[in-house]
Amino acid sequence: MAKNKKTTIQDLANYANVSIGTIDRVLHNRGKVSPAKRKKVEEAIEKLDFNPNLLARTLALGRQFTVCSLFPEATTSQSYWALPKIGVDQGVEVYRDFGMDLHAYEYSLFDESSFIKNADAILGKNPSGVILAPLFEKESLEFIAKLQERSIPYVFIDANIKNKENLSYIGPDLKGSGYIAGKLLNSVLEPSDDILIVNMVKGFENSAHTAVVEKGFREFFKSNAALSNRKIDSITIPSTLETEVSRELTKYYIKNPGTKGVFVTNSRAHLISRYHALHELDIKVVGFDIVPGNVAELKNGNIDYIISQRPVFQGVTAVKTLFDFFVYKKSPATVQYVPLDIIIKENVDYYINFQ
Repeated sequence: MAKNKKTTIQDLANYANVSIGTIDRVLHNRGKVSPAKRKKVEEAIEKLDFNPNLLARTLALGRQFTVCSLFPEATTSQSYWALPKIGVDQGVEVYRDFGMDLHAYEYSLFDESSFIKNADAILGKNPSGVILAPLFEKESLEFIAKLQERSIPYVFIDANIKNKENLSYIGPDLKGSGYIAGKLLNSVLEPSDDILIVNMVKGFENSAHTAVVEKGFREFFKSNAALSNRKIDSITIPSTLETEVSRELTKYYIKNPGTKGVFVTNSRAHLISRYHALHELDIKVVGFDIVPGNVAELKNGNIDYIISQRPVFQGVTAVKTLFDFFVYKKSPATVQYVPLDIIIKENVDYYINFQ
């Protein structure tokens, strides 16, 4: 059954192969029901995730729950940030009948002023809760300070700022994901090969998560004495335009011909691997996320590993976390890590089909 379809009593009856009257007697604990049929009904309730008291509870509260999301803009349907948005939309659809609605806002990863503008718009709506991807740390801190002044609950998604009053962080273990990337890239390199870390962000020093990912990557090599002398450089490219990416890579590779491995700290590894293919460079690449560009380059053999951070699941979980807090006053776990899936050319289609 589709997750965004509200389970009805008829659905329970069909699943348990009993009458609607039997379902009613079990739900209200009245009349006679055989143990076998009661067991079938209870199994249907559990399997179909039926909650007969949820609608009554939310109606009794007499409230609408307005959720605002603030994520980086998805410039195309193939962009990474289109995926957590799908998850949020799916989550809100589940609870729409219970008074939840969504107002989605976006900011440019290369323009801090766009973050400020949309954060102010959210404050103007005075929402019930906020789902925030805090990739600009300075601006995010200013925003959440205002949310806290108004006692508006908020959750972080994809990137975390520690020691704040967010209900929860939902996303990958950032340092752990970098560490895994280091281990994967090392496995396809020779001991003398140099490594380049590519950050495609504006203002590396203001990136709330990129520095943590890079730190985890470097820690893998520091933790192994035999690898600690490997040359690892990093560059920041404040653009996703292929002309800009090409210019920066050309400048770097001319000066550093020993580079044989690249780690891209976000979902844009395909921009790097396409440059390598165009210039016939044999350089191994590890990056993040199952976006179409990365999948194509993985299948072409130009990307070696992709680490998936389940962005759709992050969005769904963020909505559920807020709803449980609104309705049940349930305090979530401070950190809700998502699994990190390692994708290679040979299993990518299985993974996509499963997802």
